[in-house]
Amino acid sequence: MKRIVGSLVMIGLLVSLPLGAEDTIGCSKGIGKGVIWPRLTLKVMNFTDKWSTTAERMVAMNSEERGLQDASFRQLDFRLGYGILHNLNVGVNLKYTWGEADKINNTGQFLSLSEKDLTQIWLSGQWFFLDKHKAGGLRHLKLGLGASYGFAVNNKDENLLVGIGPGVDQFKLGPMWHFEIGSSGVEIAGHALYNWKGTAREVKGWGRSGHNIADTLNYQLKLEGAPFRFLGCGAGLTGWFGVEEDMSLVNLDNTLNRGYNHAVMLHAELFPMGDQYEKRKIYLIVNIPYAQRAMKSADVVWTLGFMWTFYTL
Repeated sequence: MKRIVGSLVMIGLLVSLPLGAEDTIGCSKGIGKGVIWPRLTLKVMNFTDKWSTTAERMVAMNSEERGLQDASFRQLDFRLGYGILHNLNVGVNLKYTWGEADKINNTGQFLSLSEKDLTQIWLSGQWFFLDKHKAGGLRHLKLGLGASYGFAVNNKDENLLVGIGPGVDQFKLGPMWHFEIGSSGVEIAGHALYNWKGTAREVKGWGRSGHNIADTLNYQLKLEGAPFRFLGCGAGLTGWFGVEEDMSLVNLDNTLNRGYNHAVMLHAELFPMGDQYEKRKIYLIVNIPYAQRAMKSADVVWTLGFMWTFYTL
């Protein structure tokens, strides 16, 4: 990444649409042939709100006498990517999740649940069909397609009741882009991925038991840069919205709603070897949701990450 003055980064916060690499597919800039790219992240979420059928809106987690009263979520994600060709790379993700949840069931019984397990394995690929320098007013333009398939592993009743597993396999597919604006040092990246999800199996006491888990469109648009040699930062918008009605977001008259989650994203990056090695870094991401409709939601999502690159050719 090139130099960028701090004021342009703040402007980016006002005008742009998770950060950095897409969670399961990888960086929208891609990696070179023969590059091995390990990445490790820790995501922390403390849920504060939930969907209320009675109120037909999001309410505070412990504001009702029944249902979910408190919940927290931690996820350790290890991803290993490899560049097969200059425009083609693959990767695998392992997600280890642990969570806690306090519930009051329909009989008034208080339940305190806690589980931890390997919950997902993702396989992914990325192909760039356009990689052009000096395209119009752009210094560099890359366009590609990304795809990933996530296997729900250890799909046990106990894990689903706590909420640490997705309950279904998933598939993501869509365009990814990255470009630099002239010599300003401003870089813009993002993606728009269709996230297909299946039908959950039946689990007694689980809110999504037997439901068709609604598909979503996941998006990201961010501006970033490195105002100093060893320090980078950026901002943007990220989130998802449902493309079909969610069976878990039901109203009193049994009509259904579509879910959504939109957040402002801020990040800071430290480059131990300088910003010319942009994928060798330690970084912090803070997602601050501003509009949500989901089974449960957090007021802030923290992600601490570390990545490096090794070359085989």
